[in-house]
Amino acid sequence: MPKLERKIKIESTPENIYKILIDGLNTPKWNPSVTAVTPLDDDKIQLETDVGGITIIKTETDENKSATWYTEKSDMNSIGYILTPRANKTEVEIRTEFDDKKLSKLYKNTADTILTGLKKYVDYIEDGGDPALYKKWEVLTTI
Repeated sequence: MPKLERKIKIESTPENIYKILIDGLNTPKWNPSVTAVTPLDDDKIQLETDVGGITIIKTETDENKSATWYTEKSDMNSIGYILTPRANKTEVEIRTEFDDKKLSKLYKNTADTILTGLKKYVDYIEDGGDPALYKKWEVLTTI
């Protein structure tokens, strides 16, 4: 099974980043790949993304250290984040496992975009921005 790992450093604490990552209903606010989140029965969540619909069936977390979501009916089997403190920054690593090796380039580009979206959102919040006023596409198009 192919795996992908990408990293970025963000000037914030693991605690602040972790709170953003596990707030699933607000994921479309910052994640450029997610357009909608719908809670389903049995604690499942449906994500509408630019790589297709993804149903989250299980979540594993280690508070302020990591979060991993497992999926069904998707080419992607899991996606997770590992948070590592580095002085006044946090290294955020995104990991994903998927079935089709042909999707490696797509998932690499998507992972880079997600990490950039997360960094821009965290930077905005850390600079005192109001989350309710955040517009991801305005911020991301100024990269």
